[in-house]
Amino acid sequence: MVAEVAHVEYLKKVPIFKSLPARDLEAVARSLKERVYEPAAVIVKQGDPGVGFFLIVEGRVEVSHDGHHIRDMGPGEFFGELALLEERVRTATVTAKERTRCLQLVRWDFRALIKEHPEMAVKVLEVVVQRLREHPVHEHD
Repeated sequence: MVAEVAHVEYLKKVPIFKSLPARDLEAVARSLKERVYEPAAVIVKQGDPGVGFFLIVEGRVEVSHDGHHIRDMGPGEFFGELALLEERVRTATVTAKERTRCLQLVRWDFRALIKEHPEMAVKVLEVVVQRLREHPVHEHD
């Protein structure tokens, strides 16, 4: 229960979830799995199937595409939101730069949540559209 309360606090800082009512945030928090990655561990690999979304709680990661550095990310940032919507291959590799703790939400748990809380799907779509505008995904990627 203590972990879920902390997870709700993290979720409140994420655009996808922050405007959801408390009961919805609590439902999402119950579905999150905590994952810890040591430095240099690959969290997701470009070309692998994507199964979910990751929220960085502590630590730093590097995002790369075809071996080229795209950007670093840290606490409060997230990746993998496209994998919540459809099964497709990862378009980037994300590697822990230091010991990194993430909260993961897998697609099948997310789908169960949006059946009960459809407004969540709208929020995810808004964020995905914004990300695609900032970083267009090319069909050949």
